[in-house]
Amino acid sequence: MKPRLKKNNYTAQKKGTGKKKKPAPYQMHDEYFKRAKKEWYRARSVYKLIEIQEKYELIEPHMHVCDIGAAPWSWMQYTKRIIGEDGKLLGIDIKKIDKYSQPNIQTIECDIFNYTDVRGEVDDFLGSDKNFDLVVSDIAPNTTWRKDIDQYASVELNIEIVKFASEFLKPGWNLVMKVFKWEDFSDLSFWIKKHFKNMYEFKPKAVRDRSFEVYIIAKNKFDEWK
Repeated sequence: MKPRLKKNNYTAQKKGTGKKKKPAPYQMHDEYFKRAKKEWYRARSVYKLIEIQEKYELIEPHMHVCDIGAAPWSWMQYTKRIIGEDGKLLGIDIKKIDKYSQPNIQTIECDIFNYTDVRGEVDDFLGSDKNFDLVVSDIAPNTTWRKDIDQYASVELNIEIVKFASEFLKPGWNLVMKVFKWEDFSDLSFWIKKHFKNMYEFKPKAVRDRSFEVYIIAKNKFDEWK
């Protein structure tokens, strides 16, 4: 006897046996926006990282962390409190960057895919031939509001971030990144599995209902490509 296949959500909806939950109306000044203002964070997106940290405990004291697409710096605000003065934190963005006065925190205005420039900055900051314990990214492509186009652009961008991590992340350590998940997600998961032992998907409560973004936690980077 053939095993019975479990119907996926798409099949159930198509046959009228299931209902898709209607997303909540968009609210710019939602509870997370108000909370960020109250707690002096620069953006509501910080609560996505906080939820990730509470679940996976990726950030630790004394770590060397790289934040890709760091503007508007709310992730850096949170991360620096955990790593302390003995850790090091580098924020990278192509946008104009605010400088920090703390010697263990640095920001650079740079294209992350220009490895020559980034390598020089990393060597100056961490020391020659040293890499990070954790790479985090909340970066997203410029959106067109076409779901298929935006999702594929997000996948392509995150494949490049995986390649960045292969260059600048220590073996055995971890990567966090945001992706718009839809049909082409398998292209990204293929690259993640080439470089990392474990991959997890997580959608924080702070992600808006109508958003199709998820966060990928890639753990235990291989020393060599598979």
